[in-house]
Amino acid sequence: MYQNYIFDLYGTLVDIRTDERSRNFFKKYAKWLRRQGFHFEWKLFYTLYTMTEREHREKAAQSGRYTKPEIQIEEVFQEVFAVNGYVLSSEQMADICAGFRRISLIYMRLFPDTLACLDGLKKAGKKIYLLSNAQRSFTWQELELTGLIPYFDGILISSDERCMKPDPEFYNICCERYQLDKAQSVMIGNELGSDMAGAKAAGIDGFYINRCAVFHREEEPAYRYVSTEGSLLEVLKQTGVI
Repeated sequence: MYQNYIFDLYGTLVDIRTDERSRNFFKKYAKWLRRQGFHFEWKLFYTLYTMTEREHREKAAQSGRYTKPEIQIEEVFQEVFAVNGYVLSSEQMADICAGFRRISLIYMRLFPDTLACLDGLKKAGKKIYLLSNAQRSFTWQELELTGLIPYFDGILISSDERCMKPDPEFYNICCERYQLDKAQSVMIGNELGSDMAGAKAAGIDGFYINRCAVFHREEEPAYRYVSTEGSLLEVLKQTGVI
């Protein structure tokens, strides 16, 4: 039925937990920064980072270009470090972002059926795409670590496009860039308000992977298919791949 399978990343293919907001995290990060030669008192960094990120998101929202705009976190870091007189090179920026993500990471692993699902689609000759709400400077290293990159025929990360799910324009960018027929495409994700609602608004069928302990069936669901048990193998079965 479908030729194009568009996947969400976190919570769908990758099981991940991070802590990027707690004071304990910012204490660890400030300590790590000092070892890299950047001296910040953790409370100052915490205040600057949270305030600057909020300002960037508010400014993006006010631009009116997208209904759900995205920012590039590198611009936030540049502004924060400039307060203490630091001008970051591209190499330093990459290290700063990688360290931020690495220290915030509690765990990350593929779901047990991720590779079986992707392998099944590849063997059936299907095209596989990634549509992720994420920062490239955080996510690309994780895509490399998990070995997922070779599976994808196209990868879209929200920070690159300045747009994120559930904005239907993010889906439209994907379809236009890779010349996808929406009638032959299906979006697979674990978020009702992001993945499924966005796909429906863009005119793409949705496949909801329920990762919750309990499944609550909606009267008017935004998706066409559902795996109530959160199994990616159901994607192969319900869409007729196997």
